[in-house]
Amino acid sequence: MGNRAARLDDLRGLASTQDGQFATTQALQRGCSRDALRALRARGEIIGVRLGVWRFRVAPGEPDPAVTAFLACWPHAVISHASAARHHGLRRVAVPAKPTVTVPHGIRRSPAGISVHQSRDLPTADIVTVGGVRYTSLARTVVDLADPTDLWETLAVLDDAVAAGANPRWLHRRAAALADGRAVIAVLRDATHPRAASVFRSWLERAAAHVYRAATLPAPEWNVKLRDQFGTIGIVDALWTQWRVISEKEGLRFHTSPRQRRDDARRFNRLRDARYDPRRFTWEDVVHRPVEVAATIMRALRAAGADLDPARIPRRITLPDRPFV
Repeated sequence: MGNRAARLDDLRGLASTQDGQFATTQALQRGCSRDALRALRARGEIIGVRLGVWRFRVAPGEPDPAVTAFLACWPHAVISHASAARHHGLRRVAVPAKPTVTVPHGIRRSPAGISVHQSRDLPTADIVTVGGVRYTSLARTVVDLADPTDLWETLAVLDDAVAAGANPRWLHRRAAALADGRAVIAVLRDATHPRAASVFRSWLERAAAHVYRAATLPAPEWNVKLRDQFGTIGIVDALWTQWRVISEKEGLRFHTSPRQRRDDARRFNRLRDARYDPRRFTWEDVVHRPVEVAATIMRALRAAGADLDPARIPRRITLPDRPFV
């Protein structure tokens, strides 16, 4: 009797690290018989989540579908792709219609309602374990989510991952190891290279130029060196000289050091003191809110005396699918 109670306590402890859930196979491995599971269910202590997966009734909230999927494919599965992204806090990535897991190549698992990927290369370096649940690492998740049809969004997800704590150098190493001829992952590899900042800044400038043209704004001058009474302020990205309006773009966040951010703040203040009207936009702004960017510049130009009709800004501005080639 004591051994049975100990085994049940062990199962409860495991489930507490898995959203209150456990797989039948896990229980059997811990010496809990099917009769013991039926007794737990009869007492109302556990409920069936899906075939082969149970949950202790005292667990708070609704069952986590990703953990359920992980247990339905236990012991081979790792929570991955969009399901892992949600775990890592990448809120840009939508909740998947089906929970997603990855299993080693050759493992045949296809439970209903679960998206199962296979991988020949899933080393332990690409897996993080939280309690009893395994997820792809943040770096591997970014690589898995790389979308060849949307490089802009792929880079935005990458940028969010770095902001969430992913190390750019580690991202670079993992993308380099996994690229294997896949162009979209090569973009991640190149983006995270320590010397890639200037390349991606030029990409962002090209995107901004497209936005200004689409909004029928006057063409600015690009990369203009400005001075004040103390000397050179710096080179600004885009300048509408007649109206002294400036548009500055902030590239991918991980290509900007704390010192650079401090220098940019000082430069911004010097530009204001020199009676320029600087406006700053992030990669996120240009890529995902181009109409808002155009409207902001339009308002600044009109305030400075430009005769422009705000009604000419289109309701939608779409960036080229592949602006970098």
